[in-house]
Amino acid sequence: MLTVATAALVALALSATSARAADFPANPTTKSGYTLDFQEEFSGSTLDTSKWLPSYLPHWTSTPENAKARYTVADGVLTERLDKDTPAWNAQYDGTVKISSIQSYEKDWWHRFNSSMPNDHHEPDFNGYSTKYGYFETRAKLSDVGGGGHQALWLVGTNGTGTDAANQSEIDFIETFFSKPDTWRIAAYGWGDPDFLSSWTLDEDTVPSGTPTSEYHVYGMDWTPTQLNFYYDNELYKTINDAPNTAMGLILGIYTDAGSGTHNDTWPKSWNVDYLRVFKKDGGYPADPSPFQRIKNHQSGKYLHIENKTGNVQYGDTGAGWWSGQWSRETTSDGYTRYRNRWTREFMYATSADGTVHYGDRNESDTGSQWTEETVGSYKRLKNRSTSTYAHTENGTGTLLHGAAPSTWWSSQWTFEPAP
Repeated sequence: MLTVATAALVALALSATSARAADFPANPTTKSGYTLDFQEEFSGSTLDTSKWLPSYLPHWTSTPENAKARYTVADGVLTERLDKDTPAWNAQYDGTVKISSIQSYEKDWWHRFNSSMPNDHHEPDFNGYSTKYGYFETRAKLSDVGGGGHQALWLVGTNGTGTDAANQSEIDFIETFFSKPDTWRIAAYGWGDPDFLSSWTLDEDTVPSGTPTSEYHVYGMDWTPTQLNFYYDNELYKTINDAPNTAMGLILGIYTDAGSGTHNDTWPKSWNVDYLRVFKKDGGYPADPSPFQRIKNHQSGKYLHIENKTGNVQYGDTGAGWWSGQWSRETTSDGYTRYRNRWTREFMYATSADGTVHYGDRNESDTGSQWTEETVGSYKRLKNRSTSTYAHTENGTGTLLHGAAPSTWWSSQWTFEPAP
């Protein structure tokens, strides 16, 4: 017979159990509209070394032994860990940073994150898996040790050789800090890649549900030629309106003493990965976005740009190499054109609220950012889908307008010139 005190404890335990979300279940290995391209279930008791190199960027360090991963594979789960005696992987160029990591690609000069760091020695080339575009999915349980450090699943471009490898884009699919256990931290950067982000993009918010350090959750990333869409337990979580257009390799690891802070004295530090899968869209992906172009007005001879960052598209005498005056033409699924600025990666758009053409982050479904190009002689007129008005420079103020401009107005006629 339960005493009052015991009953209270049982009730409290049951309440805590019911309040805590269960592990989010594993997704099936099939995905509607996609075909499985890469599959790692971490079955068995050893790492598949045809897919993974159990070391972290060993070509950069004079102590490649220190770059080797510490891990176990058991019960269908990869557990990566850092121990108290784990040494710094590259003390000369990365300080006290400790890493236990595996990667699907390896080449000399790959991922030169420190421009002063020489390629220490040659390592054999390895390509267990690299790819361009796809739906990436992992099911994982994060570390619960606190202090400085993080776990990460990230992608690095495989384009470039020698010192040009510095121009390889990076997508931090997961880069969640130990000190913020209920968040999902996402980051991306072009590292000099002219076709991807010229500055760091970072999102770090509390996850919608559950406790990622005590439960497994599913993290997804849909990489298309123009966007990165991130999913938490199959629900859209974040979007980056840009995407690399080169093949990338995978790195999966756990770290301390990097940008996530100095470690505490709780050891070992570990995280668990149930699986990693990559799916390809049935029918493939459209061609890479068009090369960047300059948009020149017939009447004024001036070019569209956003150099002054006013929120309004302007026109003027921009230099040919100015990213603020370069645009990509991207086609929507229903045939309209969107104009994306190279500098900020934002889209040109119009609304019925005013007669000014603006720029900003706009979803593909936003009709204000969709245009058609009507031919007039050797020129194009840009008609907005939402307002049925045309972009023009008739007032001569330097700010792009839209309105019911006749086709004979040179101020509403444009040519496209390839950017250098």
